[in-house]
Amino acid sequence: MFIKFKKNKKEIPNRIFIRTSILYKENGIIRSFIYSPIIKEYSIYTLFPNGLKLFIYRKKTNKYTYLSANWVKSIEKIFYHIKGNIIIMNSDGDFLKTEEIFWNKKYKKIFNNKYTIIYCTDGTVLKAMNGLEATDDLKKIRLKNISGIFPIQ
Repeated sequence: MFIKFKKNKKEIPNRIFIRTSILYKENGIIRSFIYSPIIKEYSIYTLFPNGLKLFIYRKKTNKYTYLSANWVKSIEKIFYHIKGNIIIMNSDGDFLKTEEIFWNKKYKKIFNNKYTIIYCTDGTVLKAMNGLEATDDLKKIRLKNISGIFPIQ
């Protein structure tokens, strides 16, 4: 009698980091800061299975963009798939909330096809029923199937 075992093709991470804070500098100037409870590095991607908090500092200013999420997959540090309780806040204090988003860091673009809410500091609340396309600093935004609340002054 022979017993067949299926080979588990699950990839094993090259490295695992626990309770990690990463500070990235260029020419002595802070460019970004990441905190994550667990980071798993694989050959061509990095997984943040318990999410992360990310601060990206803008050049020549004391301002930053903030991102937090429950799960992130980074492919070669250029393309990010982000899921779960996502909050992105730009340097002006405008922020968006959604459940899934894709970020192309090379082209500084974010996009999705999920319900997304954007809260602006002037009191405007925008709801995109079918997602958005935007710059990663939320300065230029294209919403799909929009509704919203606009303050009257």
